Amino acid sequence: MSAHEHPKAIGGVLLDPLMKKLLAVFGVAAVVMIYRFAVGIGPVSMMTDGFTWGIWEPVNVVVFTGIGAGAFAVGLLCYALNKGEYHGLVRPAVLTGAIAYTLGASSILIALGRPWNAYWLPWIPYWNLSSALLEVAVCVMAYVIVLWIEVIPSALDAAEVAKDSKWQAFGKKWKPKMAKAMPFFIAAAIVLPTMHQSSLGGLMLIAGPKIHPLWHNGLLPTLFLISCLSMGYGTVVVLTNILGMTWKAKVDQKLFASLSKVNGGLLFVYAALRIGELFIGKYTIGVNGQDVLVSKLSFLGFNFPTIWFLFEMSLFLVPAFMFMSEKVASNRGQLFLAAFMAVMAGAFYRVDTYLTFYRPVGWQPNGKPWEAGWQYFPSLGESIVTIGMAAVGIAIFVVVSRLFPVVVVEDRAHSNVGSGAAAAHR
Repeated sequence: MSAHEHPKAIGGVLLDPLMKKLLAVFGVAAVVMIYRFAVGIGPVSMMTDGFTWGIWEPVNVVVFTGIGAGAFAVGLLCYALNKGEYHGLVRPAVLTGAIAYTLGASSILIALGRPWNAYWLPWIPYWNLSSALLEVAVCVMAYVIVLWIEVIPSALDAAEVAKDSKWQAFGKKWKPKMAKAMPFFIAAAIVLPTMHQSSLGGLMLIAGPKIHPLWHNGLLPTLFLISCLSMGYGTVVVLTNILGMTWKAKVDQKLFASLSKVNGGLLFVYAALRIGELFIGKYTIGVNGQDVLVSKLSFLGFNFPTIWFLFEMSLFLVPAFMFMSEKVASNRGQLFLAAFMAVMAGAFYRVDTYLTFYRPVGWQPNGKPWEAGWQYFPSLGESIVTIGMAAVGIAIFVVVSRLFPVVVVEDRAHSNVGSGAAAAHR
């Protein structure tokens, strides 16, 4: 994508059949949310004293923000490493990030135990300054604001060419001012996710033996940071290819091949760190009332954690090798598949660390958790809210892209999404 290629508003019918379906799905989720606030979280969620969070945190927050890390990942290449050829990918990545992070932050508020006390949140003297979760919350909320500020240039571009002279004047006045301020927001957009993505891993250090030894280690902050970058690059490739099939977005195969080699390197680093830690790592278990230090390799065996660990690692290593293949690099479908696997690898790793292999009183060497009397499986209400959040996220992306110049397109006059020919909205 060359520097002279500029994003364009897709145009088209806003309330098309796709949009109606997405809004209908979110409408069902909204009813569940209203019910949750009316009767409390107990009747909606399967959370207990043993499992104090359900899928809303691991999926809606930890996975969604990983998917939204494309803004962070592409921003590093574009601005920190001065790789201007990736500039055409910035706006779709930023919009995806803004939506994903907003949904994650909203999910935290939905899960908040006593939402009527939320007005105390801005009162700093009440903050627990020693909490890792506080750092995550503050950074995420600040990053949401920064991401939406980064979306503003798209709106100003649209205003500058609007038919209304007042909007034109508004766009021409504020666009240069916004351009001068953007370097500061870009810097914040690199620092903030570096902090909170690593802290999402650091947060689970506190869980200690409650997380299976194959997932718990001192490298959690580093592994979470690497996995978010990998998910971000993978999401950009997946998203742009989907937009290419639906809105004729510009798909530069050579550029994606170059981007994917960076992703492949990240995946290899991730795998090396995690497997290396498994060989040198130690774990404390109780034997006859005494703590005994054993190798983490002793937890490998014919059991569910080991089988799932191997499956998860294959999701990291298979796309890593694919990204380094020239045959894959020249094949759009195979590169899309590898990128999708990279996104799924990060998603599985995050959910597994936060939920799948978390048990209230820890794990036995035979791969079975110690009995504690608590069980968790997502309720129907929790699942509906998660699906509804994803649906409204897609809807927001469609609306913004139709109205404002976000996507670099080859031919705006053709769109396979929705109904009717695209007509630019101003």
